[in-house]
Amino acid sequence: MLTEEGKKRRDALDAEIAERIAAFKVEQREMLEQLAEVGVNVDMVNQLPNVPTSDYVQALPILMEHLRREYSEGTLASLARSLATKEASGYWDELVAMYMASPDRPSKGPGNLAMALAAAVAAACPKDRLGDLEALVKNQRLPHRVLLLTPFKKRRGRDPAVASLIEELRHDPALAKEIARWKILASQANPRSH
Repeated sequence: MLTEEGKKRRDALDAEIAERIAAFKVEQREMLEQLAEVGVNVDMVNQLPNVPTSDYVQALPILMEHLRREYSEGTLASLARSLATKEASGYWDELVAMYMASPDRPSKGPGNLAMALAAAVAAACPKDRLGDLEALVKNQRLPHRVLLLTPFKKRRGRDPAVASLIEELRHDPALAKEIARWKILASQANPRSH
């Protein structure tokens, strides 16, 4: 059971969240109307990352258009997370440019745009651009690089070049902990001598 002080803190937090949600709905009104025109009906764009991409793939151009605009950090992060899908591969170069600029961009309130852009860059990376993604994951100036590992993790057992890259990245302090958690694949296991 909460103390009186605990109840006051919870009520203040609930009020802050309600205020933020109301602001998102006002800020996103035009975008939500455009989404509804293509059959995507949500109360806030912040809900889209929790929806299967197949339910809103027709809205990707609208989402990208709005990601280029000035919104709160929370709305921009939600837009970027909504584009964290292979279906957004046509926007990959622009997502990369935004991600590369993110360390120099001042934060505007709650939300983490740089993290969301890193997720979008990884998910939308075309197969023929893995070399470019490799350069990004090695760029220690960029934030949240650990999220860029996802495409490599999926390919490490099938591609010797990717397996070699993972071995190299094991020594990067920002990536080592994540890589160490990965299950060792049969193709990576050292054969035992008898």
